[in-house]
Parts: sequence; C-alpha cells; structure tokens
Amino acid sequence: MSIETREPREHLLSRRNVTFAAIFVCFSVAVGIYAYRTLKIGTAAEMGSGFFPVMLSIVLGFLSLAVAFTPISANAQPLRFAPVKASVLIMGAPLIFAVSIQSLGLVAAVALTIFFSSFASRFASLRQSLLLSVGFTVFCVAVFHYLLNLPIPLWGDLITG
Repeated sequence: MSIETREPREHLLSRRNVTFAAIFVCFSVAVGIYAYRTLKIGTAAEMGSGFFPVMLSIVLGFLSLAVAFTPISANAQPLRFAPVKASVLIMGAPLIFAVSIQSLGLVAAVALTIFFSSFASRFASLRQSLLLSVGFTVFCVAVFHYLLNLPIPLWGDLITG
C-alpha cells in the first residue's frame, strides 16, 4: 500500500485578487454608465467631456479582470495595510491639486502635488522628490498645455497678480 504524495500547486487563484477585481469592475461599470448617460461622448477626433471617463472605465474594467485571473504564488506574503503617512499623502494628493490649480496654475499645482505625494515612499529623499516633481511638471505642461491645448493656465491668479 503506497501513499500517494501530491506536490503543492505552485500558483493559485487569489481570493484577494478576485475580491479587489470585483470591486473595481463594479466601480468601472458604474462610472462608465454614469459618464455615458450624462456626458457628451463625441468621437476620437472631437472628444466630448465623457470620452475620457468612458474610455478610462473600460480600461479599468479590463485591467481588473486581468488581475482577477492572475495567479498568485502559494508562498506569497499576506496583504498588509499601508502606513498612515503614505495613505494620507496619496489620498491628499488630489485635494492638493484641486485646491491649488486655480490659484497657482498648472505648473505649481503639479509640482506641489508630485512633491508632497512622493514622500509617501519610505525611500524618498528631498533630491529625488524635487527631481521627480520637476520632471513630471515638465511632462504635464508639454502634454496638457502644448500638445492637447487644454485651457489650463500655466500660472494661476496668485502668481500672475
């Protein structure tokens, strides 16, 4: 009588991945339907205000489905909570941007947002945060102001007078 030994499976579907994917799929469907019903979609050549939210919700939905079926190693570490400092900085970043965009303009709003949110990393240094902030600000100005010609002032009311 021999005892059959089974080798442990190397990869398993993660309940955590499936749960988070379901949450994000629901969120993307809700936002996509809301944007589709309430905003003008337009075309790729003449985008309406709802074009980007609808496309973003579609991409989020597909990425969420991909995450749901991503196998996880059997010896993967359990999910942990992020440090409070990192959570506050990351969740506060959109608030910093929203509060500063009108009064400071695109350049200063992006620079401040990236600078403060970069300290969410425990490895962030002042030099790295400044370089990241400057680089991302240049990128955003090039894309949103010059390439897309969005009507976002580079400098806000407080800076221009």
